[in-house]
Amino acid sequence: MRHQKKLHELLERAGLTVVEDVRPGSLFPPEAGWRIARGIAAPDGVAREALDAAWWRRLRDIDGEFLVAVLGHRIGGNDSWWTRVRHAGSGVPELTGDPGFVALSLDGQVLLAEVPGEGGPG
Repeated sequence: MRHQKKLHELLERAGLTVVEDVRPGSLFPPEAGWRIARGIAAPDGVAREALDAAWWRRLRDIDGEFLVAVLGHRIGGNDSWWTRVRHAGSGVPELTGDPGFVALSLDGQVLLAEVPGEGGPG
């Protein structure tokens, strides 16, 4: 429970409202999103610039909601859940930087991620 509270606090500091924690269900689990992101990650420095407001708008549903998983918080194993969040702002949530994240649209069609590399996020 304490780890869940730390994750929720981290997401709130990033400008997101936590709606609920969600079992993967019919969507792929967070660790699968992480593996996909690691396989298609852009070269160093490109990913951060590419995660602009237009991509975040594509990710969110009409209510501004999407799923997110943060590295080190509930990615992998039996405790692998998404956290459903809402972003009401017009810009980009403050998720960039360590430790890395994967975000998935509620319909599973858009995946955004920042994957830390050996020298830090990239």
